[in-house]
Amino acid sequence: MKTDTTVLSAPSEVFRQMETRPTWRLAFLAVVIGNVLLTWLKSCLRGSSFVIDLSVIVGSFISISVILLVLWSMLSLFLYFYSILLNAREEFTYRIVFSLVSHCGIIFLVGECVNFILLRLGLLKSTSLMLPNRFPVGLDLLLIGKSPSISLVVLLHSINPFTIWYFATIAVGISMLGGIGKKKAVLVAVSAWAIGVAFALLLVSVLGGTSIGIKAG
Repeated sequence: MKTDTTVLSAPSEVFRQMETRPTWRLAFLAVVIGNVLLTWLKSCLRGSSFVIDLSVIVGSFISISVILLVLWSMLSLFLYFYSILLNAREEFTYRIVFSLVSHCGIIFLVGECVNFILLRLGLLKSTSLMLPNRFPVGLDLLLIGKSPSISLVVLLHSINPFTIWYFATIAVGISMLGGIGKKKAVLVAVSAWAIGVAFALLLVSVLGGTSIGIKAG
């Protein structure tokens, strides 16, 4: 667990360990369990009851695990192959990239916790947000009280401190582990972000502009 949280304060130290030991299971479990606990707390607070329903918790654990495995696998594949195209060193493997993505997932878990605290303390009202229950710290805050298109909301929402922190850390990891320059690593990370936003916008278009919750990371 110490290694997982170190990525928040000293990512370079974690990346050096990944070169010889690219683990991911503990980081993955930490993010999944953290999200399950937050989901349970939100449901308890909505119902004013802290009863533990094992079926709900297990179902939440399975669904979050599957979603994260799919999303992180797709992201890792893109980062890996793009880095290879930019002449990443031979020692740079898919396993290392997946380990990198898994450990950086802790950043989004912190974002979820901040989201929960801000909404719980009433500093921001969920009903006033265009994308309720998502990180209420993106540029979409500028649109409160207005009637913009959902596509614009999603685009501005994707520009927030935690997303920037996440992909900046990804870029540093790719540069160190892949042996490519910082500018190339930033290009890889920004491209991954752009594709993720484009995919979210595509979903919005397919769903006919319906307001949906976007969960990145």
